[in-house]
Amino acid sequence: MLKETNISKTEETKKLTIDGLTKIYPVYKIRISELYYNDQNDRIATWISKYKAENNVSAIDKTDTNHYNNIIAEFIKKSDEAAFKKTMNNIKAIGQQEPVIILTDGRVIDGNRRFTCIRELSKDDEKFNYIEGVLIDKDIEESKKEIKLLELYLQHGREERVGYTPIDRLVGIYNDIIENELITVKEYARNTEQTETEVKKLVNRAVLMVEFLEFITMPKHFYIARELDLDGPLNEINTVLNKVNDDEQKEDLKNVIFNIIMVKPDGDLTRYIRNIKPLINSRQFEPFLEEQLNHAEKVQEWIEESDKDVDLKFLNEEIRGNTEMVEEISESYDKYQERIKKSETKSAPKKQVEKAIEAIQNIDKMILISLEDEKTEEFLKTLNHLEKEVETIKDEVGKDD
Repeated sequence: MLKETNISKTEETKKLTIDGLTKIYPVYKIRISELYYNDQNDRIATWISKYKAENNVSAIDKTDTNHYNNIIAEFIKKSDEAAFKKTMNNIKAIGQQEPVIILTDGRVIDGNRRFTCIRELSKDDEKFNYIEGVLIDKDIEESKKEIKLLELYLQHGREERVGYTPIDRLVGIYNDIIENELITVKEYARNTEQTETEVKKLVNRAVLMVEFLEFITMPKHFYIARELDLDGPLNEINTVLNKVNDDEQKEDLKNVIFNIIMVKPDGDLTRYIRNIKPLINSRQFEPFLEEQLNHAEKVQEWIEESDKDVDLKFLNEEIRGNTEMVEEISESYDKYQERIKKSETKSAPKKQVEKAIEAIQNIDKMILISLEDEKTEEFLKTLNHLEKEVETIKDEVGKDD
């Protein structure tokens, strides 16, 4: 619990809605040495996963609060250095304008960046030894759901609050909705002012992210998804998979796409994945799928034979740096892209004729009846021209070069 000697009530207040009740809460000045970061904050989830992986620990040690805070502070700074500097300069110039939200045990559940800026400023100016905040009498273990819903509202539910990267948000969705089942899709949607359909799409994307990390044998190493900038590709995968009706083919294609992401044969992976769509439901799809699956198996065999642990360095230098392997996948992909383009070119005349037929069918017959003599003559002249063009095309069909 916070020491009373390190807290003083101000004249400021803050309106908050907690547990469905909107109240006016007093704002306090609290000594920053009393506070600590919320390690369950979605904004830093990917950074914490990286720290755990690099230090081979299951959690960051909180025994030494200052040391713990210093570790988390670095995550906050690195997550958006420009925003951090801007906020810090603003607080230095005009003071803290928005209170942070704090649990009575000192855990900061909203306002990590402001807390980090004030900690940094306090190193040179003791007037920043205190931070303004609203105290919420909740226990993180007993009120996990209520605290999470409040955090979601504060971070996502208001227009002016922006800052989470797409991957950070997906990690939070996976942890809160899927793995821990802390909140429902409906609750998440309500507290972030999104539709349930939008949240369901995010849930699907979060599942794909987790499946990809499992595919590259780095389960829950969420920082990998952030550093590989996977939000765009993950979003595109579902639009591609939704075009496949057969469940087995859908699973195979997902693995093919995961392999493409891992190998990265092109700089724009989102576009690269999107261009698979025309292959689906064409005669080229099955041979493309089979060929790419063979390449994916070769990559997995090569990884196993290398006898090295897969990490970000190995992924970037060894896998993506294997020119021969990357070129094989790229050449196979390009081959089928060319085939589908040729197929589309050959079918283009038929599609153009179909459009012409549709245009003629859409002519309003009532307008033709009411045309003046001069306009009727012009129309018939144009129609005769059309008939001649049709005859010319019919004469060309089937001719040898």
